[in-house]
Amino acid sequence: MPELPEIETIVRFLKSRIVSKTIDRIWTNTDRIFSDHRNFKKIALIAKGGCVQNVDRWGKNVVLFLSKHTILIHLGMSGKLLLSPKSNDSSYIRFKIFFKDGCDLWLHDVRKFSKIRLKSNQSKDGELGADALTVSYSDFENIIGQRRKIIKILLLDQGLISGIGNIYVDEILWAANIHPLTLSSDLSSDKIQDLHRAIKSVLRLAIKKRGTSFKDYRLPDGTRGDYYSIRKVYQRTGEKCFKDGAIIQRIKVSQRSTYFCPEHQRYRS
Repeated sequence: MPELPEIETIVRFLKSRIVSKTIDRIWTNTDRIFSDHRNFKKIALIAKGGCVQNVDRWGKNVVLFLSKHTILIHLGMSGKLLLSPKSNDSSYIRFKIFFKDGCDLWLHDVRKFSKIRLKSNQSKDGELGADALTVSYSDFENIIGQRRKIIKILLLDQGLISGIGNIYVDEILWAANIHPLTLSSDLSSDKIQDLHRAIKSVLRLAIKKRGTSFKDYRLPDGTRGDYYSIRKVYQRTGEKCFKDGAIIQRIKVSQRSTYFCPEHQRYRS
């Protein structure tokens, strides 16, 4: 699933290319991707003639700002946005925005898990917690300190910290020297500071590398992100840790494959 670095990369790409464009019409062949599929005609009517005033990111959502409404696009497990693709292959295309200048934006999704919502510009997404890229240390310390929860599960909770998924939570915990099964309430102030710094540094590096492409994720021009080639722990089972040479191990945490170093991320119950 595209996470914060992938969505941020997509947003930055689109912002310089579709802001100020006017929507001619929208199209779908998959009503289920809309939060209220019964109102697709209403959404199409509102979008028609709308000018894209900004493109932003809320958690893992790409957000298109029109004059009075926002269109939120969550790419699910396998979705990707393609801007005026050179190929005319419409296989797995679920949604299209046609702009009046001839440019168009396609949503490609093999598994149909993407979601599109329409909201008023006056409200943000109340379901999302603090943004992982911008959360202050004091807010982050409060989120961690007020809960007794396995740290990997806590960091994946989009209602608490938004934007981090399975790839980057493992990379972050590796960087902060924290075992993924550690309880949040057992983290010292120094460890919480280490974790906060690791979140910022890992996400910023991943954005610089334009995200992680090893399966579905692509930029809207079809190019790949480069973070996978420099990952430190994710999907490196059996390989040597770059910090201490120990062998990377894999466990399941809440049914998710989880990668860690048994040496510098020792579990202390």
